[in-house]
Amino acid sequence: MTTDEHDTTLEPAPRPTGRWVGKSALIMPALLVVVGLFLVYGIVDMEIADDSEIFGPRSFPAIAAAFCFVIAALLTVSILRHPEIPDAPVDDNGQPISGPASNWRATGITIGSFVVFTVLLVPAGWIIAGAVVFWGVTVGLGSTKYVANLLIGLALSSIVQLVFGGLLGLTLPPGVMGLF
Repeated sequence: MTTDEHDTTLEPAPRPTGRWVGKSALIMPALLVVVGLFLVYGIVDMEIADDSEIFGPRSFPAIAAAFCFVIAALLTVSILRHPEIPDAPVDDNGQPISGPASNWRATGITIGSFVVFTVLLVPAGWIIAGAVVFWGVTVGLGSTKYVANLLIGLALSSIVQLVFGGLLGLTLPPGVMGLF
């Protein structure tokens, strides 16, 4: 077997090396810690009249902060134990593509659903706006079960409305649902 000088087989691109390679995902646990600290600051700074109830205004932020810290710790351990070192992306000819690849469609749909949520919250109310943001995020993440996701979003936002109204005594914007 002889080697042809026009051999078109390509060697795989070299894998990146270094101390921080594969650890850029630590940004997410860091953001979770920041959100948790923000919640803790809000809890400490919160002025409430009576602290005797089990589920008071401080309960849900405290639970959310605890989840942020636990999930951040678990993610950090997972990322440090198993860093993902991506293979260099290649084009149709097998040549490495320089620069990061992003899914702008998913990013745009997800951000757009939060913008629509903020616009709809007061006039349409929490239940409808919450369902729309849930549906938009699921579509942004690639789901094609549009009707099922909308129904799940309506159910979840209704449950949140009941929890806030029934357990905490707080009202979320009723919007058009307040007409009934």
